[in-house]
Amino acid sequence: MPYTRGREVSREAENILREARALAAQGAREIWLLGQNVNSYRAGEWGFCELLDAVSQVSGVLRVRFTSPYPNDWNNALSDLMAARKTICNQLHLPFQSGSDRILGLMRRQHTIEEYLAKIRYMRAINPGLELSTDLIVGFPTESDADFERTLEVLREVRYSLVFPFKYSPRPKTKASEMPDDVPLEVKDERLKRVIELQQQIDGENTARYLGSEQEILIDSASTKERGTMIGRTDGFYSVAVHEPSLEIGDLVPVRITEASGHWLRGEVLGAAPAAI
Repeated sequence: MPYTRGREVSREAENILREARALAAQGAREIWLLGQNVNSYRAGEWGFCELLDAVSQVSGVLRVRFTSPYPNDWNNALSDLMAARKTICNQLHLPFQSGSDRILGLMRRQHTIEEYLAKIRYMRAINPGLELSTDLIVGFPTESDADFERTLEVLREVRYSLVFPFKYSPRPKTKASEMPDDVPLEVKDERLKRVIELQQQIDGENTARYLGSEQEILIDSASTKERGTMIGRTDGFYSVAVHEPSLEIGDLVPVRITEASGHWLRGEVLGAAPAAI
């Protein structure tokens, strides 16, 4: 909503790189690039692909993440870069909002669902381990049963690792607010329930495939419930708990996954020593 956020402004690339280098020098091991629409970044000759490439090569940085890109501005060059650069995490949040082209048009999303899925299929073909998350809305004005079923079809095809579903509610000064909020609340509730149930099934199947696998996790916190247990994340953004009191925040350690529940994993540290700080 530009009236709330104002016009997009891109920081100079060297300003961002200078900050990334300074943070790495102070001990930061993971850098997040944040923006309302990060992949529309443009500063002089720099686009987002060039910026992401440069940040991913800053000395001392072990991982780079970014949020949130806009599907219409995503391209195969970005997918290629993510697959090629080890420091760029194997995780992407790419909202699709609705599986219906008609609803996407009413939302002014400027792309079709087939265009969106073609980008997903390409990145999965060159980078099978990529973990995807998304946002979606149920009950947008005039959404029919057929429109909603198409949303479920997208969930079944893409099999996101994390979904943030919302029931539509009018926001002032948006085009949608001028439309009648004509999907009954009970229908919105039922559709949201079906999304959650389907995603819970997919979550269980997604996490189960990690059992027995070896992963690298970056330790980012200590458990508040289990003394001596540290929490880290895979580059796909799954949380992994390991009972190893000697670990410190910032350690990058190899683990074997021993348990899986929902979006949480538990593992055991393998013999290799933590990456040097």
